Parts: sequence; structure tokens; C-alpha cells
Amino acid sequence: MPYAILPEDESVEAALRRIAREEAGLALSAVRGEGDLGPRVHEMRKVVKKLRGLLRLLRPVLPEAKAENARLRDAGRALSDLRDAAVQLSTLERLAGDMDGTRRARLLAPFQEAAAHHDASAEAAALPAFAEAMSDLLARSEGWTLRRDGWDALEPGLMATWDAARAALRQARKHPEPHHLHEWRKRAKDHWYHARLLQPIWPALMKPHVEAADTLGEMLGQVNDLAVLLGRLDAAPLDEGLRSEARDLATLRHAALMAEALPLGRRLLAGDAEALAARWGAWWKLRETT
Repeated sequence: MPYAILPEDESVEAALRRIAREEAGLALSAVRGEGDLGPRVHEMRKVVKKLRGLLRLLRPVLPEAKAENARLRDAGRALSDLRDAAVQLSTLERLAGDMDGTRRARLLAPFQEAAAHHDASAEAAALPAFAEAMSDLLARSEGWTLRRDGWDALEPGLMATWDAARAALRQARKHPEPHHLHEWRKRAKDHWYHARLLQPIWPALMKPHVEAADTLGEMLGQVNDLAVLLGRLDAAPLDEGLRSEARDLATLRHAALMAEALPLGRRLLAGDAEALAARWGAWWKLRETT
């Protein structure tokens, strides 16, 4: 079933347990699957992010949310740390797509070497602990109980994360340093997950909202990747001319992304939390009567 709170769910609490059960099951299937480990780890990381998004939506009414979020954060971090070299190489490959072939090869060489030395055995060694974390969450989720139900269970978390995303946008506009942009990205991603979870309240109108939030998150993800890459370029064994060219390309791409992300973010996050909750809450209640 989809990552969404569905009309056929008996309650928000039932939806919470169902989604947790389904997502944890997907993660365990990826752990036990066959084939290239890279795509499987990618799927495991996606599950962690979706579960954390679910918990953030219901955090005000789910006593276990804070502890469960911390456990998921730790489980995901063990996997994320193992993919950094591959992400840096992928970012640089996109950035250097139009460079002269010889110079491009020289630029990519140290990053290709780092990715080639990626410790696949360490990645495989992290899987048992991740599988145990998912199995434990699966067992605990059957006992999760919400303090409220219906829209009363959803509204507080939705408003809190909306306010946080708007505050992060304001901070990023005033001080566009990497850590502020990264914080905005995280809060925008929170809202994307919440819009996905609530898409069934009015699918035709929620779909473009979900897509816009997804686009914003992807843009800000690329901005974050560029910031990480710039730090790596300083330490890479490159001649200064090549390093300078790569930095210029990264800076230009960063500026182009921000020129799109800021207007999109301002449109997407326009209006206060009360207005959003009133509108989506009305759609939720109408969904219940149709």
C-alpha cells in the first residue's frame, strides 16, 4: 500500500502502525535481497527517511516518537557514512559534463579512486545491525498508541513542521551559509513527507503540492552536495588551475540552483500554519463524509 494515510485506514493510529510495518518490511527485504548492494542501501536509507517523516508528523501525540526518531537517525547514519565517496563522484561528474575530456579525466581521477576504495565489506558489516534495528522497530510499532485521533492527531505536527520550514527559509535567505541551507533542506523534506502522507485528502490538488515540495527538496539536496564537494576539492590532489575551474563550476551551479529554489520555496511555503491547517483540515473532514 502507498506511503499515505488512506480513507480505508480505521484510524490515524492504525495508519501509523500499517505504514511502519510496511516500510520496515521493505527495509528488511532490501537487507536480505541479492544483487548490487548500492541500490539496496539506497532503498534502506529511503525507508529510514520516510519513517522519520512519519514520526515527525505524529510526534506531538506519540510519546515514543522522540526515542524512535533517535534510533532511526543512528541506523540511517551508519549507512549514509558509507556512501559519501560515491555521492561526491556523482556530483562532480554532473558538474564537469561539458569540460574538455582530458581535463575532466584529471579532475575526476582522485574522486574515482576514492569511490573505488569504498569499503564494501564495511557496508555489508553494517547490515546486521540495521536489520536488527528494523526488526525491533517493527515489534515496538504494534504497541504505539496516539494521544488523539483523526485530524486532532495530525494538525499539531503539521503546523510545527510548517512553521519550522518557514523559519528555515527565512534564515537561509538572510544567511545563505551551507549549514542554514542544509537545515532548510531538512525542514522542506519534512513537509514533503507530510504532504505525501496526506495526499489522499484531495489527490488532484495535493499532487502538484507534493511535486513542488519534492522539486524543492531535490534542488536543496544538490546545493548541499555542492557544499560537501567544495570542501573535498580543497583537499583533493589537483593542480590549482583545475581546482579553481572546478570551484567556479560548483559556484555557478550553486547560484543557478538557488535562483530557482528561493522563489519556489517562497511560493510553496506561503501563508502561516493556521491557514494551512484550516485548509487541509477542511479537506480531511470532507474526505470523511464523501
